[in-house]
Amino acid sequence: MSNIIYAALNSDTVCTGITEYSQALSTVPSHYVEISSMDSSLIGKAWNGSAWTAVAVDAAVEARVWRDLELGLTDGVSGVADHPKHDAYIAYRVALRAWPSTGDFPATRPVLG
Repeated sequence: MSNIIYAALNSDTVCTGITEYSQALSTVPSHYVEISSMDSSLIGKAWNGSAWTAVAVDAAVEARVWRDLELGLTDGVSGVADHPKHDAYIAYRVALRAWPSTGDFPATRPVLG
């Protein structure tokens, strides 16, 4: 059996994240829509019931969505103390959290060193 992937929608039906499960959920949350792949390009797009559509968002909102996705993707590595790039991931996550309060936001994204 293959994994099941869902797009999580906010109250405006805009995708705010993607979640993958290795087994079917007994009750699928009402704000989830099943999708075929881990397609991060759907984040920030609206679901109208049959198709994804582009949504006009400002750069700061889009930057925060990207930042939140990056934090989620690096959660696992940051907890592995003997990972060869542990310090770099910790510094990256600190930079991601601080980024919205810097003068570089949203133009220049933090990078993993």
